[in-house]
Amino acid sequence: MQEFSYSSTSDSWPIQGYQWPAVNNKGAVIISHGMAEHAGRYDRFARALNEAGYSVWAMDHRAHGRTSGPDGLGDFGVGGWDALVSDIDQLVDIVCAGRAQSSPLFLFGHSMGAAAAQQFAPQGSQKIDALILSGSTLRDPGEEIPAFNHSFEPVRTEYDWLSRDPDEVDCYINDPLCGFEGQTVNNGMDRTDPRRVDIERLRTIRPDLPVLLVAGDADPVNRELKGIDYLESKWREAGVGQIDRQIYPGGRHEMLNETNRLEVTKNIITWLDSHLPAPTRNHEP
Repeated sequence: MQEFSYSSTSDSWPIQGYQWPAVNNKGAVIISHGMAEHAGRYDRFARALNEAGYSVWAMDHRAHGRTSGPDGLGDFGVGGWDALVSDIDQLVDIVCAGRAQSSPLFLFGHSMGAAAAQQFAPQGSQKIDALILSGSTLRDPGEEIPAFNHSFEPVRTEYDWLSRDPDEVDCYINDPLCGFEGQTVNNGMDRTDPRRVDIERLRTIRPDLPVLLVAGDADPVNRELKGIDYLESKWREAGVGQIDRQIYPGGRHEMLNETNRLEVTKNIITWLDSHLPAPTRNHEP
């Protein structure tokens, strides 16, 4: 893993970035992580992508990890949520500028990162070759946010909703850069942001953008698939026609950290491979 940084064009805030280069690069994947975590939690996934031939880029979103806000973790700074989305757009431009024209670029967003990717898609879908939304959802403005742990009572910890694997839950709890969502002082993220359900805005997503939805059917964030179903229906209504789903029975919120994570990772890589450009063939004159 290599480190880099860039200055946000929104408010000049320094953004901490990471790169996992692949030896035989056949494409690039940008990872947009979730709320109250950081890019380092995706090291295992990034290394698996490297082994499959994909270079990986990620950042600690503003208010997260080593991109801590002015008042620490949870402070999104003056730019707020919209600046976080703009930071993704800027990283996409950075990766695009440094890659071969024929090398595809994929965006992988999880949870909060997937919400940001949803907001990015209308203006940014022309810059990427495919989009993966993990642990994602969609709600109407004013819709109540569920209590995430309620479905799993009696619970061992307040984060049982993340994964069925207790070791993975404990890793999250013991990570000093995770679990601070209750401390957010300047978030600006609206989980029912009306822009994400604005059909006219969604119609600006390019209709041929390949999209993959990855979820566990016990994930309380998407309300046991209701949120995923609503997301897919809105995007299809907007004209996005290439939407695939990988749904896992019993899976909770973090499928990359679930008990069947090897299967999940393999299936995501298979999907990525299926959206690589066809190899150029040499023809005799």
